[in-house]
Amino acid sequence: MKIFEISNSINYSGGVAQMILLSDALSKKGYDVTVICQPGSEIEKRSVSGKTLLKMDSQFRAALALARLFSEEQPDIVHCHHAKAHNIALLASLISRPKNIVSTRRVSFPVAKNPVAVLKYRTSRNRKIVAVSGRIKSFLAAAGVASERIQVIYSGTDCERFSPAVSGAVVRNELGLPADATVIGKIANYSSWKGYDYFLDACADIVAVRKNVYFVVAGTGTDSSGMKEKIAARGLEGRVKMLGFRNDVPEVIAALDISVNVSTGGEGISGAVRESMATERPVIATDVGGNSELITHGVTGLLVPPADTRALAGSIERLLDDPDASSAMAKSARRTVTEKFSVSAMISAHEILYKEIINGNH
Repeated sequence: MKIFEISNSINYSGGVAQMILLSDALSKKGYDVTVICQPGSEIEKRSVSGKTLLKMDSQFRAALALARLFSEEQPDIVHCHHAKAHNIALLASLISRPKNIVSTRRVSFPVAKNPVAVLKYRTSRNRKIVAVSGRIKSFLAAAGVASERIQVIYSGTDCERFSPAVSGAVVRNELGLPADATVIGKIANYSSWKGYDYFLDACADIVAVRKNVYFVVAGTGTDSSGMKEKIAARGLEGRVKMLGFRNDVPEVIAALDISVNVSTGGEGISGAVRESMATERPVIATDVGGNSELITHGVTGLLVPPADTRALAGSIERLLDDPDASSAMAKSARRTVTEKFSVSAMISAHEILYKEIINGNH
């Protein structure tokens, strides 16, 4: 089976991590996998699969080049992992149509209502759209994508890399945190829909009633001037540690006592939540996207309404006030991730899907 795995992404992200995990695992299983990515991208640096480098600044030029690859290589599966890559593959298919196009959608925003966006997902050139949560599937169906063309495959979590055995001591020491400090963190890139305003408002509420609590924000842009201004505006200097982009995410999560995800929308199946659950850290997340598919409220974590600072602060207080219940939820959360959201489950589901497509069962 010859497989093209395609992404236009330059930076590292949860979606990029999933693509690399899938591509490299399939390569090791003996499949003929070619990763098509941009030169200088994190995918080029991190993936051990065979690669073809393709500049994707111009979608039309990239489509012409990709069409030539389709003609020369005749891939059985062309799997697009990001929106722009999907555009390019569909454009290329107008010149040289590959056997099967698969695309993954990872965000739980409704599909845009403009005709081009609707056609992009509804076209029969897509043999399958992979949705990483049931919520995303519902948005695709609402946009008119036939139900039989949508397959839910949850993103996978490396439960060995993210485990209770990982120590956060080095990170705590690096940040100069007191040994007995309570540390609450949010791991997400700095963008409007990630809910940082509500998180920082809740931090201010907690600081007003608790002395030895510190907060960590980690992810691209979390060390920006914009973040510094938000922290200063709430009088949280010295209490919020800004880490920016980190490669040692397992250790950062292990340094936390509570992991928080407060996105106001868009979450497919949050990587930071899954990884925190795998590390046995108590989690609080907003009830958006696929978070309710990850978390059973009160059993594996707590769900709060989006954009509700009071509910978020109250949930943090609940976990801090009942460490036994917090620990029980954290242990249950790891069991859930290892059983339903593991890397092996994600890879197996894709392998089955690819074979069924080629055998004409989809």
